[in-house]
Amino acid sequence: MKKSGIFIVFILLAAGLAILSSCEKNDAQEMVSKTSSKDYLALLAAFNLDSEEMITSGDENDLKSAESLGCLTVIIHENETGEFWPRSWTLDYGTENCETFRGNLRRGKIHFTLSDWWRNEGSFREITFEDYYFNNNKLEGTKTILNNGENQNGNLTFTRKVTDGKLVYANGTEMSWECEKQSEMVEGMETLVFADDVWSVTGSGSGINIDGKAYGFLISSPLMYKNGCFWPISGIVEISSGESLIVYDYGNGECDNKVTVTENGETETVEL
Repeated sequence: MKKSGIFIVFILLAAGLAILSSCEKNDAQEMVSKTSSKDYLALLAAFNLDSEEMITSGDENDLKSAESLGCLTVIIHENETGEFWPRSWTLDYGTENCETFRGNLRRGKIHFTLSDWWRNEGSFREITFEDYYFNNNKLEGTKTILNNGENQNGNLTFTRKVTDGKLVYANGTEMSWECEKQSEMVEGMETLVFADDVWSVTGSGSGINIDGKAYGFLISSPLMYKNGCFWPISGIVEISSGESLIVYDYGNGECDNKVTVTENGETETVEL
């Protein structure tokens, strides 16, 4: 009887340890973040609408009532008053994925309104989405761009905001996004062509990541954009969530699709 009792106690103790070990493993697995450094890059890329903004930034001679660019149809909505400004556009990528700028897949519609020519102080652009998908992820929210006029250096400056932004993934997970950025045209003011424009961008933002945790976004060193290059040519972005910090370094001025990512003391080069 004594031996039998001892054996039963041993079995119960072993089972308890096994359960405890299993719980610890499950807790450890739940603590592993699902949000990767590439998820933040995907979010930033999705709300980067430089090509679409350029399409809707021409003057009267450049704009046509309906223009097809591959799978993209640009529709200009005429004002009932007959006046040219304000102006509104619908950029329609259709209902099926098509490969567009930078090899990305898009479908759905983007709506633009612009109160005045984008170079005039006070001009205000608003961008919204209708069943719009970027690489099979749905975009929601509103993006606005306000022309603040020239600063003390004689450079045009803009305030760019994203409100109620959200990237909904195909599997149902999502990331939210709010930000405010300041853009300064540091080169190209003398001409009306886009090719020689160079921009300096600062700002910050925040949101909730895939894990349901709050994160912060900060441009700690100005992002430099040069027209003709699809990516920032330099600058540093920091993404923080709790004690986690991810640093993105876009280089020293060369136009390439690479960014150096540092996370948890480890550094790797990622292609955008």
